[in-house]
Amino acid sequence: MVDDNPTAREILQEVLCTVSGRVDAATSGKEAITAVKQRDAHEPYDIVFMDWRMPGMDGLEASRYIKSDETLTRQPAIVLVTAFGREEVREEAERLHLDGFILKPITRSMIVDTLVNVFAHPGNEAATIEPGALGESLRGARLLLAEDNEINQQIAVELLEAAGAKVTVVNNGRKAVELLFSGPPPPQFDAVLMDLQMPEMDGYQATSKIRSEPPFNSLPIIAMTAHATLEERERCLAVGMNDHISKPIDPAVLLETVGRFYRPETAVSTLATSISTASGTIIDNGDLPIISGLDTKDGLRRVAGNRKLYVKLLRQFVEQQASVPTEIRDALSCNDRTSAERLAHTVKGVAGNLGACQIQQMASEIEKSIGAKIPSEELNSMLREFDTALREFVMRLHGALPSAETTTAPSTRQVSADEMKSVVDEMMGHLNNYDPAATGCFEKNRAVFENLFDDEKLTQFAQHLNQFEFNEALAQLEPAAREKGFL
Repeated sequence: MVDDNPTAREILQEVLCTVSGRVDAATSGKEAITAVKQRDAHEPYDIVFMDWRMPGMDGLEASRYIKSDETLTRQPAIVLVTAFGREEVREEAERLHLDGFILKPITRSMIVDTLVNVFAHPGNEAATIEPGALGESLRGARLLLAEDNEINQQIAVELLEAAGAKVTVVNNGRKAVELLFSGPPPPQFDAVLMDLQMPEMDGYQATSKIRSEPPFNSLPIIAMTAHATLEERERCLAVGMNDHISKPIDPAVLLETVGRFYRPETAVSTLATSISTASGTIIDNGDLPIISGLDTKDGLRRVAGNRKLYVKLLRQFVEQQASVPTEIRDALSCNDRTSAERLAHTVKGVAGNLGACQIQQMASEIEKSIGAKIPSEELNSMLREFDTALREFVMRLHGALPSAETTTAPSTRQVSADEMKSVVDEMMGHLNNYDPAATGCFEKNRAVFENLFDDEKLTQFAQHLNQFEFNEALAQLEPAAREKGFL
């Protein structure tokens, strides 16, 4: 571990000593290079955690020297550590083919997850955390998720509910504020996960509004965003947020962060133990699509190894994202740069969560270019390239996905009136409480809803549920159930 700050070295060394056989410290880039050379012949290092900003030779320069040193018999993996989430630093780390990138403050689970990523077996396998191993870490937690993208919603809900939490989903900041303010004090949630870029009311505005009311002064609010810059983190803290989680979502970081605010001591300890025990588990990718530009190992890890969910999200990406470049162009033609930037930001985060690394990078460039207000001609050229790349990726992905399971065939099971009434009441409860369990209720009791809706309305109802549009689903269910005599 390399860091010029003695306090930072002490913190990092304490974390590393719990998961590593031996930890040596260096105070500068030059000292690190010397140590790597000296140890190379007899006890070569497996991994170097390299701070970026150091006087004299910075971490990138030292890493470049080590990576290019052909005299070494064994090249150590190098992970860049920094408190500055600047995009150019991350891009330079990628150009140097460094093995990881960690933002301070560092937690034990972040270290464990990084080690798993670096030393996982190669090939079509995913080193991941088994959801079952985390079953008690957030048990009983009541969480509000404000996120406008359907794929990101499903990933977060799946991970949090697998850890025992009950999650309520809303599509924007305004709905989050309304839901919180409509309930009696104290708040009915233990924490709020707040996306930053959302329509109607963004995460900053929503947090400011929530903090303006005394009953919500101590409610934990955790930012979720595809940006990981120091400036953004400071802005999150300035408006009253408690912490910051970067997208693509890292399961270990998400659960560790939420656990820290839900149960400050016991949950974090339990979670760290679970992660340490389970993170080495290898889960077979099965017949997941193998196409250029898609890292299924990374994508599967981000949904905690849930293959069925991952394939479902890939299908949704095929259905929903191909039109994004056109939507960005339309927004720009109306001089709505805010919406255009948000669209690029969203596809960047979604692609990252699924392991679509090339699309993620191109969307990131589009987002930065829109924000920088580059000339229209240059931006249009970038959009054309993005459009072509995205459509080609979607076509490859569509052709490579395994055949969809036949879950939409009409059911032949007879349903009694009592069962119809019971299921309708259950679904009404889920929808009124913004409970994602509504989707499971629908899948389990599809025959009931086939008796309530014709084919077109059944498809529409299912789409509302999959997109967490619970108000719209409720507006469709109530008249249908009343007409059949179940309300």
